[in-house]
Amino acid sequence: MIRRPERNIPVWGEYDVIVCGGGIAGVAAALAAARSGVKTCLIEKYAGLGGLATLGLIVVYLPLCDGRGRQVSFGIAEELLKAPMKYSSCKPKGAWHSKDSATREELAEKRYELVFDPGPMALALERLVCDAGVELVYDSVIVDVIRNYEGAITHLVLENKSGCGALAAKTVIDCTGDADICHMCGESVEVYPDNTRSAWYYAIDEDRRISLELAVDYWSEEKTSDKPRFDGTDWRQVTAQIVESRKYIIERLAADNRKRSEKGQVELSSFYVPFFHSFRMTRHLVSDYVITSDDVHRWHNDAVGIFPDWRKAGRVYSLPLRSILAVNTPNLAAAGRCISASGDSWDVTRVIPVCAVSGEAAGIVTAMAASDGCALRSVPVEKVQKELKARGVLLDKALVENGD
Repeated sequence: MIRRPERNIPVWGEYDVIVCGGGIAGVAAALAAARSGVKTCLIEKYAGLGGLATLGLIVVYLPLCDGRGRQVSFGIAEELLKAPMKYSSCKPKGAWHSKDSATREELAEKRYELVFDPGPMALALERLVCDAGVELVYDSVIVDVIRNYEGAITHLVLENKSGCGALAAKTVIDCTGDADICHMCGESVEVYPDNTRSAWYYAIDEDRRISLELAVDYWSEEKTSDKPRFDGTDWRQVTAQIVESRKYIIERLAADNRKRSEKGQVELSSFYVPFFHSFRMTRHLVSDYVITSDDVHRWHNDAVGIFPDWRKAGRVYSLPLRSILAVNTPNLAAAGRCISASGDSWDVTRVIPVCAVSGEAAGIVTAMAASDGCALRSVPVEKVQKELKARGVLLDKALVENGD
């Protein structure tokens, strides 16, 4: 039975699945849940969807293939890659834009990825979510969770223009990117405190030619580096990282214009900056299975997705269901950057395709648990896998184990 808030907080609505965070993972999770026929809500603190991919100008949808000509990620991950193509002229690299008629050798020449513009992507994501029947809640911050005596979340407490209120939930998905809900519930988490200055921005010359630029410090783990480091879970350091990254943009622009002037080239006259932080990694759930580099080419019997290593061709992972489920909160799942992955593999799992893969899996398992009135870990993995396959997700052991 759902327990009402003990405090004098109005309850604004009740949902089967509440998704916290409207980045790529949150969009994928909300789509997957809503398409299962359950009442779904997506809460986002900004006024647009996509998170770092759109508001942060990280406009590269990294590969869905293994770099050897084989696509390994399907379903909503591929749907979202194609989404901005409806509103712009972008298309995948190489032969991937006509993959059905291409040979594997032709596909291996380029990876299946997409460079997109943030506006078309943000609008495409919003249309997908709204058309799926998701109740979208913008401009709202989740400030607390209310749990029952079994540890399950009963309500999420929000603050927005209407004041402070609560939404009742049967199941919850943490897609905050920072494992905020996991942290609020007292789940075990790992924090990464060594982010550097980082910002993607658009530079424009006086002829209105636009180029995408990066103001990024080297992101080595070396503690001896003289570059400033930032913890994305500390409010002071979050502000400092944003401010310092934007100062770095100004420095980069000035340096670029000096070089252009020396070469007699047209100087940059304007630029667009991100209005979103650019932390690579902040905080993630530590579940009873943590993905590490030992999981490359390892098939898990509870696999609910497959994804490649975006950095190196041939390396493929399977996503175990255990890595997206909270341990002590029976109705909480995680997706995106805050799934249970550590070390080198955290860098692999934090990117757009894996956010979509984990989001779809989380959306399906939470929808099933809400419909059946059970804990997430009571949903048979075979049931989740069957549904994923029915939606076009390829769960093929050979894709994982036969990598280079």
